[in-house]
Amino acid sequence: MLETYLSSLELAYFEVTEAFKGLADENVWKRPAEGILSVGELAGHIAYAEANRFAGEGKVSSPLIDSQFRYYPATLAMTPSDAHLALTAQQVGAELARVHQEAVAHLKARNLDLDSASPNGSPGNTYGEVLQYMVFHVGYHIGQMYTVRHLLGEQTPDN
Repeated sequence: MLETYLSSLELAYFEVTEAFKGLADENVWKRPAEGILSVGELAGHIAYAEANRFAGEGKVSSPLIDSQFRYYPATLAMTPSDAHLALTAQQVGAELARVHQEAVAHLKARNLDLDSASPNGSPGNTYGEVLQYMVFHVGYHIGQMYTVRHLLGEQTPDN
């Protein structure tokens, strides 16, 4: 069952690479309107969630893994740091993919029972439920990335 979840997650990551194709560097950290996160902030949110839920807190290091990106209200209340703003579109996309690969490697190395409780998900969730949710979570936020790009006037790949 683990491979089924991970296969679905890899399909979502194909769309991550598409979402970053042609993204202008000046639009990575730009919010298109009040209350809407930037593509970079959404990437940070995905990276933070995967690293912490799959590997555990502090096991994967990245400028995208920042508690600022943990949850929408916290992200909305802050502005990206200078270190974040220095990252180009290509760098953010590549870093998100790298974090994903490293977090998944940590998950696989733990040889999990998918029916056991996950200390890194919502209380009471099993590892299987966390994986199932993360497939949805990544796909949902990739859709938001496309919307942000459209709102910024960008042409996106045909997804």
